[in-house]
Amino acid sequence: MSQDRLNALYSALQEQSVQGYLVPRCDEYQNEYVPPCDERLAWLTGFDGSAGLAALAHRRAALFVDGRYTLQAQQQVGDQAIALKGLSANEIADWLSSALKEGDTLGYDPRLHTEPGLAPLRKRLQEQGVRLRPLDTNPIDAIWSDRPAPPCGPARPHPLVFTGEESAQKRARIAGQLADRHQDALWLANPEVCAWLFNIRGDDIPHLPVTLSMGLLYRDGSATLYLAQKAVTDALRQHLGHGVELVHNKEDLFRAATHRHVQSVWADPLLSNCWSLQQFDDRDIQIFPQRDPITGAKARKNPVELKGSRAAHIRDGAALCEFLAELPHAVRQESFGELEAVQLLRSKREQREGFNDDSFDAISGYRGNGAIVHYRVTPASSQTMHAEGIYLIDSGGQYPDGTTDVTRTLALGEFPATAREHFTRVLKGHIAIATLRFPAGTFGEQIDAFARKSLWDAGLDYAHGTGHGVGSFLSVHEGPQRIGKASSQVPLEAGMIVSNEPGFYLANEYGIRIENLVFIKECSAHPGFLEFEELTLAPIDLQLIEPALLNKDEIRWLNDYHRKVRETLMPLVNGSTREWLVTATAPVTGC
Repeated sequence: MSQDRLNALYSALQEQSVQGYLVPRCDEYQNEYVPPCDERLAWLTGFDGSAGLAALAHRRAALFVDGRYTLQAQQQVGDQAIALKGLSANEIADWLSSALKEGDTLGYDPRLHTEPGLAPLRKRLQEQGVRLRPLDTNPIDAIWSDRPAPPCGPARPHPLVFTGEESAQKRARIAGQLADRHQDALWLANPEVCAWLFNIRGDDIPHLPVTLSMGLLYRDGSATLYLAQKAVTDALRQHLGHGVELVHNKEDLFRAATHRHVQSVWADPLLSNCWSLQQFDDRDIQIFPQRDPITGAKARKNPVELKGSRAAHIRDGAALCEFLAELPHAVRQESFGELEAVQLLRSKREQREGFNDDSFDAISGYRGNGAIVHYRVTPASSQTMHAEGIYLIDSGGQYPDGTTDVTRTLALGEFPATAREHFTRVLKGHIAIATLRFPAGTFGEQIDAFARKSLWDAGLDYAHGTGHGVGSFLSVHEGPQRIGKASSQVPLEAGMIVSNEPGFYLANEYGIRIENLVFIKECSAHPGFLEFEELTLAPIDLQLIEPALLNKDEIRWLNDYHRKVRETLMPLVNGSTREWLVTATAPVTGC
């Protein structure tokens, strides 16, 4: 954190008559990934992780990050005058309660926060006489002299061959739910719901193929959509048709609501920023605060989207296998490290049809770095890799027909003796999820323990979730479904894509994670039950498996999976990779 920037911000806050301020890591759309112009937290503190918040009060500052980013925050913030804390509502409230006094005001940018996010803090501070106040302008923007311009690339029509349903049909289907709930309009709070509803994509946000957008869907199926003027092309206008009114100023969305005599609007409080909800309130429009119906609709992939996802995973698997086949030779070269591995894998994906972007910044962790769950390699942190030890690579690609996310853990040579048991127990958990059948209506938290049982038997565990939802050429982390210890309140349904990624992490030694994407389908053998089908195709490292820990059914699953990988990918990879693939998918025997 630059002291000059801190001092400038303190002065800006004084001008706005507030004694404290919150700096979240997000944009006004509550996106997981944000464009450079919205990296205010990184600009102020130097911390560029995906989850964090800074708080300032009376010339004191604290940075709150979750456990994934503790080490990164220490390295990036250094010894500057800022306290490092855990990212939890209680820790944030405790620090602010000690730093602010009765009669003080805590400022915040209402475009960057949601009401549910602020509610616990508001209640705690109000009890001690501290008021939260939304600011009309963001004080950081006023002092960030070289702030990048907001992105405004063209919005592209996403063809029916990939979406499987016309936008007009989607709008009519969702509008029917508005009528059922007696709502006049649905607030389209972020680019992901707009991308799905209008069948458009773009390149405004790294790793998320969307155009910055908001909108309103009305009960008759028509809509008002905000896009920057530069994002609109003649092809887009023709694609959207007469039922979609385009506006280029966000305030015009709310004027359109008044013009259309909207009296009540369905708005998801977890997606909608405070500023947007206040605009409706100022116009006496009643808010119906429920989960956006589009969130569930886009989570349930249609047959065309599932077919596309299968195709994308085949191409992605071929690219990953060529990378895995070359890696043992690459690590024997001088100066080949974690960063070079990411670049090599990216080059393999770029050779595959339709590749658009990585679906997230790859996690490339050698030895101890692999034990940092969400480690992100940089030129400064990249370790040179050698023909020994364990390497974890978690990566994915964005293709117009699907989004991929896969993790493989590899032995590059000799490795610690404990790793084989740890790896095999993680594999047993992975297989337990992959082969599970469960009744319709089951929640992700109800099956999470299957992934952990083998680890729990040995007194081991992992601190992250077991599975997250994945979009269709959209976010690699898509709700509402998930598999984890925490309650999701969302049943797993046919058509949903989720990850299956148990792991184990031995600090300073190695990380182990085995991740495939699977989709949920109806179980033909047992009506009323659901099961998973694999999408990801890539070998699981046989060197790290202890066959004696696997039972016959687990060995059968592994061999069947590897047979599918080999038969599907063999025609799509180069000659040296074919040779490697035969060995990498050789049958495992004995138990």
